[in-house]
Amino acid sequence: MNQFNLNFLPITFVALFAASIIGSARAEDYQPELFKSVELIYDEPFATDGPHHLPGKWAIRQETQWNVKYGILVGGVATEEFQKKIQATGDGHDGTRAAIFLKPVPKALVIQLRLRYDAEPGAGRDRGAELDLGHHMNSFIFGEEQTTLTLQKKKQIVIEGDFFPLNQWNDVTIEIKEGSILIQVNDRKEMIKDELITLQTDGESQQIDFKGQDFGTVQIDWLKLYKGFE
Repeated sequence: MNQFNLNFLPITFVALFAASIIGSARAEDYQPELFKSVELIYDEPFATDGPHHLPGKWAIRQETQWNVKYGILVGGVATEEFQKKIQATGDGHDGTRAAIFLKPVPKALVIQLRLRYDAEPGAGRDRGAELDLGHHMNSFIFGEEQTTLTLQKKKQIVIEGDFFPLNQWNDVTIEIKEGSILIQVNDRKEMIKDELITLQTDGESQQIDFKGQDFGTVQIDWLKLYKGFE
């Protein structure tokens, strides 16, 4: 039987390969806490390198650049031409931060992924590395000293400390249902309960937004999305 010999592969590839195996194993072994059961509805290993183009599942925003490299989705800023054109109108959505939406998503869900936000201090506006569960509904801003969760632009909840470290890979699991969010980053877990937590909408189905720091990158190694059942 032929064996896959990692000794002949570049160190970078070996590291990525090993991380992918570990991440997938963690996802498959996960037991939800907010739900009695879950159903896997989307499994994305980013197996095919090249420009990211899945319009039925991902919406690239502000002409930012998203490509799969070595099995990792990497998001960067828009072209300088686009930035200047939008800045001339006074619009802040100028492509200086990588932005992409995953949609549609269930209104009770679990998402697991290996995620990294790279940021360079002092480069552009300090808008934070952001992950939104629902567009501007349950918005996490990750910082070096604290993480802030903003609920429907009405209330802020602070998680103290370097909960989601920037410039490194983080294993993330989030469960959300009406009134509750359970978020785990690496080995630290936080349960948040509030009546403003929701993914219910009167209109179109919901989404998950990934937005990087100005002139930084967003990187996703793998992602699994589940529908939750109580």
